[in-house]
Order: sequence, then C-alpha cells, then structure tokens
Amino acid sequence: MLIRQITTDILIIGGGLAGLSAAVEAAGTGHMVTLVSKGKAGRSGNTVITQNNMSVVWNGLRTDDSVERYIEDTMAGGANLNDRALVQILASEAAGAISWLMEQGVEFQKDKDDLLIKGSPGHSRFRTVRAVGVSKSNRTLGLGLSVPLAERAKELGVEFMENVLIVSLLVDNGRVRGAIGLDKKEAIVYILHAGSVVLAGGGAGGLFELTTNTSDVCGDSFALGYLAGATTRDMEFIQFHPTVTVATPRLVISTAPFADGAVLRNGLGEAYMARYSHQADMATRDVMARANFEEILRGRGTDRGGVYVDFSNIAQEVMIKNYPDIWTVLQGETKIEVAPAQHFMNGGITIDPKCRSSIPGLWVCGEASGGVHGANRLAGNALTEAVVFGRRAGRWAGTESEGRKMGTWSGRFIGEFLEAKFGRWSGPELSPNLSTNLEAAASWKEVKLDLKRLMGLHLGVIRSDKGLQQAKVDLMSIEERLNLMSLRTYGDLLHYCEQKMMVMAANLMVDAALQRCS
Repeated sequence: MLIRQITTDILIIGGGLAGLSAAVEAAGTGHMVTLVSKGKAGRSGNTVITQNNMSVVWNGLRTDDSVERYIEDTMAGGANLNDRALVQILASEAAGAISWLMEQGVEFQKDKDDLLIKGSPGHSRFRTVRAVGVSKSNRTLGLGLSVPLAERAKELGVEFMENVLIVSLLVDNGRVRGAIGLDKKEAIVYILHAGSVVLAGGGAGGLFELTTNTSDVCGDSFALGYLAGATTRDMEFIQFHPTVTVATPRLVISTAPFADGAVLRNGLGEAYMARYSHQADMATRDVMARANFEEILRGRGTDRGGVYVDFSNIAQEVMIKNYPDIWTVLQGETKIEVAPAQHFMNGGITIDPKCRSSIPGLWVCGEASGGVHGANRLAGNALTEAVVFGRRAGRWAGTESEGRKMGTWSGRFIGEFLEAKFGRWSGPELSPNLSTNLEAAASWKEVKLDLKRLMGLHLGVIRSDKGLQQAKVDLMSIEERLNLMSLRTYGDLLHYCEQKMMVMAANLMVDAALQRCS
C-alpha cells in the first residue's frame, strides 16, 4: 500500500448537504479546505434521495407562525428530550439558511412571487418549503440541493477527495488533528493533517435491511467519533418513516399531504389513526410508524404487509401543484401501499451551539450530531438542520482552527495506531488487489446481512429488553467472525474496516436502548 500525507487547514468528512454547507462556509473564511467523501461529493449519500422538504418560519405574518411556535413544536415532537439551545438555533436561523441556499443557486417551489409553503404532521402551522429538483427521478430530487453547493465549493477552491473511506480520526495530545483514509479505487492510505476537522458523514441506515437510506450511509461518523473519544447522546432514538412504498423501487412518500387531507387506511379500509392519537393523521412520524406497525402486526394490513395512504380527499389540482412527484407515482390511482422503514438517526455525537464535540478539534453537524431532535424528528427539520449547523460548523472550525501542521506518521506507526483501534491491521503480505475471491466476497456479504437482520429484529419500531440483550450477544458473535476473517487483499481490508465500524455504531445504539430501558 502507498502512503500519502496531505495537509489542509480544515478537513470536512462527508459530501452531503451538511458537509457541503460546512465546506462553502469554511472556504469563505479564506482557509484551505479539503472535503473527503466515500462517494462522489454532492452525488452520493442520503441528500441525493431526499424529498427536498425544509422547515422554516419564512413569512410569519402570512402563515400565523413564529420562531417561538416552531421551537415548541420541535420540542414537543422530540418528547422534550431535545437540547433547547440547539432547537433555538435551528428555528431562528432557518430563514437565513433558505436565503443562503438561494444565493448559492438552489431554487424553491414558488406560489406567485413568494415561496410555496405547505403543512406537515407535527407542525402546528404551515412551514414546509421545498427545493426544486434538477432530476425527473423521484430517487434523485436532492441533486437540486447538493449540486449547486458542490459547484459553489469548487468555485471557492475547496479540494475534493472522493471515493475515500475514513477509518480513523487522528488524535494527538487530546486534540483531533486530522484523519486516516483508505482509497476505494487504489491501494492507498491517506494521512490527512488538519487544523480542524468537521465530521458530517450522516447516519446509519445501512445497518438495517429495510431502510430509506443509501447503502453507503452505515454509521461511520458515530464509530469515528467513538474511536476518538467523543461522547454521544440519544443513539437509541431511531426514526422509522411511516410511509415507504412496499413495491420496488421503494420510495419515501412525504407526510406533507396529510396536512391537505390524506388519510391512512388499513387493509380493511378503516381510517385508524384516531385510535392512536388525538391528532389522527396529523400525528408525528414516530406515532404514525408505530400505528402502521401495529395494524400490520394485528393482521389488519394488506396482503403484502403494508397499509394504504389514501389521497382521494385531496383535489387533483392541489396534488399536481404541491405534490407532482407523488401524483406521478400514483399513475391515476388514489392510494398507495406503504410500510414503516428505518429513516433517520435522531441522536449522534454530542455538540454545543458552535457544533464542537467533547474532543477539541472536532466539529460535528447534520445527522452525525445529536441534540436537535430528541426522541423524534419533525418532517423537514433534517435538511434545515444540515444547512444551519453545517454552516455553523464550517464557520467555527475556521475561526478556531490551529492552522496547518504536518505530522510525522510513519507506516509502522500508522499500523500500530490502527491495530489498537480495530483489533488488527494489514500485514506485509497484503495484496494491493481491490477485489476478493468469490468465497471471501460471499462471507463479507453474509456478515453484513446478518448484522442488518439483527438490527431490524431487535432495534426496530417495537423493542424489548430480552431482544436488546440478544442483540448484544449477536453483535459479539459478528465481531468475532470479523476478527477471524482472512485479510489477504486490500479489498478485504476495506470490507473489514467498514464492517468493524458498523458493529461499533450498532453497539452504541443497542447500549443506549438498554440504558433507556433500565
């Protein structure tokens, strides 16, 4: 393996909306900024497949809304387990974030001369705006957000390093001073030295078999923070989106239409949400997901294990104007079959209002961080959070950066450093080949699938102490299997590091759930 050492002022880990927002903001301070992503920046990860809905008090007089009301709705939605100081920032800086996005070239749906504002469950007022997609596919609407920011970042001189898996943060004398990454295209180890590091690598949907997330979002940020010694919070609070299509390709059906009259119905045709909440079909996502799960579990679901979203109460012109993507999916029908699927991590690495973690030198933003959402996230708050706190992280990482410092990390020292974190590291006999033989490839795939199955079984919508205890046993078994896997090629090493981090993230989630039960 080749070893390449790179130095920068600010290192951004993650190429989605949060990471790109941080990169643009940091580059605006005049610092040298390097952004590292597992895939292609702005064109991979969860931002690409989002529905582009963002929460904001855009015109309070027009919608009878206020920042204070937005704060209270968000706190109530999170069972008041949110960090109120972070929620205050989210609500008060949301409008500025939308204006900033428009300055970067992002377009939003319009209603005459102003933004089109819609409602959504959990929000007591209409405060959902939507960015216009640049793609006709429902699976790539988020490019309307990410592509303009990626282009702006490049204009500002941000250096992009794509297809790199970050496997560890560099910690020296109690401060994060960079990261170690593995190139996914060539057998190269990157040693990235930085004055400050922003961690924006997203959530952990890849740990679940049934998820709305892309496969490359699998808990890296949580594992990286944990390995560096950062504290986490609310890792047990996982949001399951209540309305994901049963048919393939699976599509996330926005909950915004419920504000215009959409209704959930079971396989018997019953509108059942009033049995679960006084808010009925305007209940928050967590309540809606549990209700859907219960209806299916009790045999009142569809033949394919789902329930229906019925749009027949919404006028056709409203569907075409406000929900053109859903109108396209319906193809003339008035209802669509859906079921709950893992969607979002409400918790993450603990941050303060400046996005600083508990470890000096490390800032965290977006889904990698915890505190904004508490026990449950309101619809539209994720993208708003990514921009608001991405900008904050980039700004403060620039302000408090210690500047460029090239360290002296030899190949041997790197090996010892990573072996201490992962249990073992590659030996001199490791082949630089990126591929693995058929038997090894099947083994890596089997281990990952077993991990996803146990997470879905024991850390799903409904849990038990017994199930969580079993999850700990199963995770220990999976880790033992990983430790016995043969590392013959560079490709094996990539699989090993990624899956070890997945197990670390899974353990953080299960441990938090067990503590919540006790």
